[in-house]
Amino acid sequence: MAYSYHRTIHLADTDAAGVVYFATLLHICHEAYETCLTTVGIDWQAMLSAGTVAIPIVHAEIDFFSPSVGAIA
Repeated sequence: MAYSYHRTIHLADTDAAGVVYFATLLHICHEAYETCLTTVGIDWQAMLSAGTVAIPIVHAEIDFFSPSVGAIA
């Protein structure tokens, strides 16, 4: 299933050179994951609160082919 997540890169997401730190990108990926679950109708908050289901992320990987620079308008 393909899913697109659009998010503004904030100044706080970047370092002094305007490059997005790799850990921040993983955080943004997790935001996208949660939003995707909600969008497809999964009440993940209720499932996790009930303690009956775990939704682990078992692998995450990002390949950088160029600096991830946030646009500043």
